[in-house]
Amino acid sequence: MEEEARRRKDRLEAIRKRKQASAPSNTRVDDESIKDLKFRSYTPTDENLKQHVSIATPNHIKITAETETKEIPTQTLAEAAEKEKEDVDLFNLAPKKANWDLRRDVEKKLEKLDRRTQKAILETIRQRLTNEGGSDLAEAVANAEAQQKLDAQIDDE
Repeated sequence: MEEEARRRKDRLEAIRKRKQASAPSNTRVDDESIKDLKFRSYTPTDENLKQHVSIATPNHIKITAETETKEIPTQTLAEAAEKEKEDVDLFNLAPKKANWDLRRDVEKKLEKLDRRTQKAILETIRQRLTNEGGSDLAEAVANAEAQQKLDAQIDDE
């Protein structure tokens, strides 16, 4: 088992040597090749990196969320002022018919009542015709219509 471990170590070492031989000789980073790095929210812990990195100050950072959104409140206030200047038409704000929902809910009940009132009107006409007996039918209908008009006027008042 120890032999296998030693052979494996030798193989790994040979692989490392081949990689180093094929790699370019200038793998080391020179001071000249390091760009001027600026970190906004990170302070490097490596001493080498600290020497070449300057920490960004607010003067270095030109585009931030605050600078991008600085004009939004003034624009919003200006738009609100324009809307206030326009006259508000209260007639357009109010619904056309204030009781549309009540009418919708009561409509079925009113249909039943209309049918019942028509039946009741027919019954009263038949009773009057039978009570008058031999009088003229056209005259009885005219009397019934006149009576209905009077009843409608009384109900309206």
